[in-house]
This record gives sequence, structure tokens and C-alpha cells, in this order.
Amino acid sequence: MSSPTPSSSAPSDRSSGSSTRDADTSAPTTSDREDPSSPVDASVAHGAPPASITPGAPASAAGAEGGADVDAGPPARARGRGNWRSLLLSTAAVAALLFVIYAIVPRPDSVTQPPVDVTPVARQLQEESQTTVWIPQLGEPGNPWKATSVRHGTDPVSWYVGYTRTDDDSVFVAVQQIPADTPADKAEAWRAEAVSNGRQDGTSTVGGATWTRVTAGGDPARRGLVGTRGDMTTVVSGLADYATLEQVAGSLRPYGK
Repeated sequence: MSSPTPSSSAPSDRSSGSSTRDADTSAPTTSDREDPSSPVDASVAHGAPPASITPGAPASAAGAEGGADVDAGPPARARGRGNWRSLLLSTAAVAALLFVIYAIVPRPDSVTQPPVDVTPVARQLQEESQTTVWIPQLGEPGNPWKATSVRHGTDPVSWYVGYTRTDDDSVFVAVQQIPADTPADKAEAWRAEAVSNGRQDGTSTVGGATWTRVTAGGDPARRGLVGTRGDMTTVVSGLADYATLEQVAGSLRPYGK
């Protein structure tokens, strides 16, 4: 009986497995080779360095290989200069328009205020003092005067009305009155304030009555006339000559009569 011959298949299998592994790692398969349809740059596939892109070049040059032609527009600095130039031109145009409007629109030389109504204060003083108040007739047509201020005093009871000339606003006249029966100390203090503590400067005759002239000096000089109209002690004073003050004093008329 013959003995069995040892099988050589096992070593053969090991050798075959080793050969197979070597084959897997030694040579690339067809799928590992370059695919002609791949978008990879041919120069990279063949080991050549990639093409360089110059900084600042238009994006269309850099994207030419990919088939996209993109226009990036002008550099940012150029766009900034354009915006500033447009802003300056717009500002200049608006300024020119405003100048034209300012030049063609008429403007008044001065603002004219309407005359003040003095009668309410005159009526109030007359009711309180039970004495007739005398009002200058300077607002009549043809008279170049306008009432600009009026006020009522309480200690003593008095009133004040101021006038300016419409043809010369440097001329100002005020008429002030208190009842003739005002206590002497209050009347004297009121009179001194009304004529700015001026000194006597002669007399004037108005409508047959004598008025005392008072001057306070200064430049221009402040002058005044102190007299009596009816039952009212009256002071006519201001920045005017004595002839003008006499004209105002002569225009006084009793209120309501």
C-alpha cells in the first residue's frame, strides 16, 4: 500500500495571494489613469506648474480657462473718485440754484410795524383818575407821526405814549401825564424821571400857556417841556428840538370830547 503524497496546493495558494497583492499595489488600473474628460488643467496632470495669475488683472483673464468671462468693473479707487466728483458737482448745482433764487426774490428794506392804539390806555387812566386825559393828535392823515409804544403807570397813576416820525425815525417824542392833584412828593419824583433829571432851559409859549423848557444834554440832546393841560400835569420830551416839542404840545386834545 502506497503512502499518500503530500499536497503542494497550500504553498501554491500563498504564492498566488502574494502575487495578487503585489499586482494590486504595483501598477495603476485603467480607472486610476487620467480621464480625458476631467476638468483638471493638462499642465497639472503632466506635472507642469499651474499658470500664475497676475494680481490686479481683470477677472475675465483669470477665468478664461473655465469658460467664464466676468467683468469686475473699474478698480475700487477709481469708483471712489467718481462718487466724490458727482457729490461735488451736485453740491455746486444746488448752491447755484439757491443763489439765483436769493437774487431774484424781492426783499423789503425794512419791516414796518403798524401804529399802536393808545386809546384803551387813555380810557383806563381817565376812569381811574376821574380826570380828563389829553391825547396828542399826531396820527391824523398828513401828520408824519406814528404811535410806537404806550403804557399805564400805577404809582402814581399815569400814562406814557411814544411817537416817532415816519419820515425820520431818529426823531422820538413821548407824552406823559399824571393828575394835577397827585401828592407833591410823588409828583416831583415822577417829573424828574420824565425829563431825565434835566435842568431848566427857559420857557416856551404854546396856545397861550407857558411851558418850562428842560434839557438833559447828551448827543443827541434830550429836551422836554413841562406844563399843565386841563387837570393833568404834562411832560412832552424826547430826541427833538423845541419847535417839534411845541408842535406836539399844541396838538393835545381831551380824550372823548
